[in-house]
Amino acid sequence: YECPSCHDKRSFARYIDGDTGVAIHPSVGRCNHESGCGYHYPPAEFYQDHPTLTTSEASQKRINSSTQTPSLIPKQYLVKSLGMGSNFVTFLCSVFDKSPQGTSTIDRLMGNYCLGQTRDKSVIFWQLDSEGRPRTGKIMQYNPTTGKRIKDANVPVDWVHSRLKRDRVLKDDFNLVQCLFGAHLLSKYQNKTVALIESEKSAIIASGVYPNYVWVATGGKSQLSIDKLKVLRGRTVVMFPDVDGYGYWIEKAKEIEALGCKVIVSDLLEKNATAQDRDDKIDLADWLIRELRQQKPPVRVETPPEDLPIFGEGWEPIIDDPIKIENLNPNTWDTAIAELDTFFGTHSFPDKPIPFGSCVTITDVNKFIYNHMEIVKANNGNKTFLPYLLRLQQLQQIN
Repeated sequence: YECPSCHDKRSFARYIDGDTGVAIHPSVGRCNHESGCGYHYPPAEFYQDHPTLTTSEASQKRINSSTQTPSLIPKQYLVKSLGMGSNFVTFLCSVFDKSPQGTSTIDRLMGNYCLGQTRDKSVIFWQLDSEGRPRTGKIMQYNPTTGKRIKDANVPVDWVHSRLKRDRVLKDDFNLVQCLFGAHLLSKYQNKTVALIESEKSAIIASGVYPNYVWVATGGKSQLSIDKLKVLRGRTVVMFPDVDGYGYWIEKAKEIEALGCKVIVSDLLEKNATAQDRDDKIDLADWLIRELRQQKPPVRVETPPEDLPIFGEGWEPIIDDPIKIENLNPNTWDTAIAELDTFFGTHSFPDKPIPFGSCVTITDVNKFIYNHMEIVKANNGNKTFLPYLLRLQQLQQIN
């Protein structure tokens, strides 16, 4: 529909009453142009503005859903989804491949953010609340080479709770209450400064570059709600707006300060973005990816109470005794792959988690082997994917 704010003819999605199947009101909905427009008028605000129009208990229940006990996704769906086979993780490997700490960085990001995968290689950004419980997961498809989200009507953004409802696994009254992406890390890293950003992709890439922050994401500028941000109470928070959101986030910072937080809004992009960057509406991830691929050291970000380390500093590599890379043919890994195929085809592993390095545990060994072998075979000789081969060889040594 036409957006009431920017008047784009096809950018506006209306909210529908679940009881009647009819749009609540022509003005109640969200514009798809979050950065350029940002219009979002949710049902809760509409009914607060028009209390006499609340016509049913069901409608009132939806309005108050955020104050009720949130429904949770059964944890087995999270566990089953974990894996490195998504196109997004393939892209991550190419971003961090230039660093000698590349392998351990990917393992750390996978361990911290519990990235999932689907059969079509979409990534699942799981929303785990501060108690580590899965609220839902955002399912998105990325180009494995460029890292750009595939924006196609045939490849829409989907949600785990929506899929499970369609499959009749979850009941229709599932009470979705979203939380910050990465909220479960707040209790794990209580002494770290919190970095707040819009997109899940940006949080993960920035965490790879600046590990002394605990990176959390709102999921979009329009999702910068005070209900989500209450978990930051009392923390030191640095906000990293996209290049076109600096002024908006300055205003939002006042709300976060009211939670007893010490807040700084980073002007990193505001100072460094070019005119073309502003036209392209880049975010922190876009800027960091460009710097890494040009092999430039990332700019240090001013933050209280301590400065941030250069990328990779302070993290031990997972492979304590790495295979000598010079023994591998630079153009093909046929011999190494054949040896691994033979080994894993004739050896069995215990049906229990296996410690893998100083900070990683493999929970599903068979799935780990299958995913890694598929990636190695599909990218035979491509140095970008060498960490997958080295991990398989390390697992071979462990057994």
